Amino acid sequence: MDSNSKFADGPVDTLLVCASFFGYAREIRLQLERRGRKVALFEDRPATDSLTKATIRLAPSLLRAKADAYFARIVEKLRDQPIRDILVIKGEALSPTAIRHLRAAFPGAHSTLYFWDSYRNMPADSREKVGLFDRVLTFDPRDSAADSRLTYRPLFYLDEYTKLESVAQDIDVLFFGTMHGDRYSVIKRLEQVLPAGTQFTQILYFQARWLYTARKVFDPAFWLADRRKFIFKPLDKAGILALIARSRIVVDVERPIQTGFTMRSVEMLGAGKKLVTTNPEIANADFYNPDNIAIVDRRAPKVSNEFLRLPYAPPPPEVVRRYGLEHWLEDVLPSSRDR
Repeated sequence: MDSNSKFADGPVDTLLVCASFFGYAREIRLQLERRGRKVALFEDRPATDSLTKATIRLAPSLLRAKADAYFARIVEKLRDQPIRDILVIKGEALSPTAIRHLRAAFPGAHSTLYFWDSYRNMPADSREKVGLFDRVLTFDPRDSAADSRLTYRPLFYLDEYTKLESVAQDIDVLFFGTMHGDRYSVIKRLEQVLPAGTQFTQILYFQARWLYTARKVFDPAFWLADRRKFIFKPLDKAGILALIARSRIVVDVERPIQTGFTMRSVEMLGAGKKLVTTNPEIANADFYNPDNIAIVDRRAPKVSNEFLRLPYAPPPPEVVRRYGLEHWLEDVLPSSRDR
């Protein structure tokens, strides 16, 4: 390609590298395009199957050559494009070598890295990557406090969460999420302490059947689990939004090794829903209100009858807006409108 050639519907000025799970990458791209940007979006890993994801997490060196070749192909595809911004979200499979190659190919581009995961849940070379970008932000307050190179910026909600359909709320408590870590055990403990008659709807998702089988064999928490209670295909966005609209309270169980607010907890702020969460860090949030957010011990959860009974108390609108995707992008890529 020469510098005047077309990519999609115009010369690309923004390279976005982001995993496509649950549609968040697409929404970030669309928000950038609303600002007049021409965006090329690529996955942050060479494949998206469960085995590749697990290998990148547990033994990234086994896929290093494949991943580096994947990012080299992206560079060649865009080499003649007028790239002004490179935005990488997490970039789990993006090695320091691949980052240097990327920066050398687009020397005039401003590079930004956003971690929507914590150091403790990413490959060991994640800290090395920080020094290779112009700016790096994280959703994890503990990481930003410990590493002065990181700017703290919580996650975002999508506009759909502020526009839920007005329907009867026939679900008292809702949990939906992937069955990683100790989530299943926490949900079972919570189920046992909720008052009799509480409608507790649970959508328990495994990315693959073999992951469920492995947990069933090796994790005692799953030995008595009923396979019929699990799903192996994720709900689409419309299905998730419909469930949230019917719910009074939504449950959030973060990974114990993280302190950042999950996407779920921020989405409930946008949706105007009460939250039960195992993350004590949320008490430091500017939107925290104990009438809206119950912080529970993951090993011995308790939720008061008063919390279950009281209605939602809306926070100030300016606080809610601060966590929308548009404002998140203003903070992460502040000059994306006019650079």
